[in-house]
Amino acid sequence: MVSIRDVAQEADVSVTTVSLVLNNKGNISEITRTRVMQAVETLGYKRSFRAQNLRNQQSRIIGYASKSQSVAYNFVLSEFLAHLVQGVERYQRHLLLFSNPVTSSTDVYRRLIETDVVDGFVLSFTEENDERFEFLHNEGIPFVAFGRSLSPYDNLVHWVDVDGKDGMYQATQHLIEQGHERIGFIGWPPGSASGDARFQGYLKALNEANLSPNEAWVIRAEDAIDTGYNATHELLQNAPNLTAIVAISDMLAVGALRYFNAAGKRLAVTGFDDNPISRSTHPTLTTVRQPIIEIAERVTELLDDQLSGRTPKQQTYLLLPKLIIRNSSIGT
Repeated sequence: MVSIRDVAQEADVSVTTVSLVLNNKGNISEITRTRVMQAVETLGYKRSFRAQNLRNQQSRIIGYASKSQSVAYNFVLSEFLAHLVQGVERYQRHLLLFSNPVTSSTDVYRRLIETDVVDGFVLSFTEENDERFEFLHNEGIPFVAFGRSLSPYDNLVHWVDVDGKDGMYQATQHLIEQGHERIGFIGWPPGSASGDARFQGYLKALNEANLSPNEAWVIRAEDAIDTGYNATHELLQNAPNLTAIVAISDMLAVGALRYFNAAGKRLAVTGFDDNPISRSTHPTLTTVRQPIIEIAERVTELLDDQLSGRTPKQQTYLLLPKLIIRNSSIGT
């Protein structure tokens, strides 16, 4: 299948220029436009012919893949989705939800592109070396990702992310300031771009405080309260002298608090996300708040710029989270 990148190479122009020509957008010279269309004809780029017939028309629909496999409720992405719907509708567009059984699989994206169902995509649940980044970039399809792929394609595409490394660094540093030196970490299984970044923040805080991280202090678990409970039990069996735990999410942190309440113990605990449940736990949960509304606004702005043929003010945004201190991390 001939891609838009093949057309760009044949015409000796950028992928963006090819996309603008096919959608009759941007200030493109007639010489360049002619060269692109000649490359399209030479290579037999199929989608280009639909683009010729549909000039100045868009479906006004944006594709967004929901998590299809059975997972625990994700507060951040649910809130993001709610604000994303509002954001795209401000630009007179609508959101199409679809299922993608394998998060980074490109098959469903290819089908939607070939049938001209959508004008572009918003990605989330990003993974390390996410295949969707390369595929959509090479196809010249407008998209914005909530999250990075920790790959070279992060420098070529549009994304908005929260500095999870900084957020976990803040949480761990806060515990160190409270006098803790043996701090455990409950994280997600390796492979999550955001999860791996948060783990690096934990390590950074320990290293700056000259605290040597111990493998026994780290455990991995799926994101749910029950798994947080079980992970805490296993973590304390491996490292019974821990005095504090940083959890990669509020769900895991709530599981840790439930374990301590049931066992009659008190260790300092922090979470991540500022899920509403964090204000109802006993004790109330110290956590890291992500700027969800700003994330959705930046994502929709970046996508509309691409679809309207404008050059965004900047290509990527790395937003800072905020540590919210409550009772679970103080006085222990």
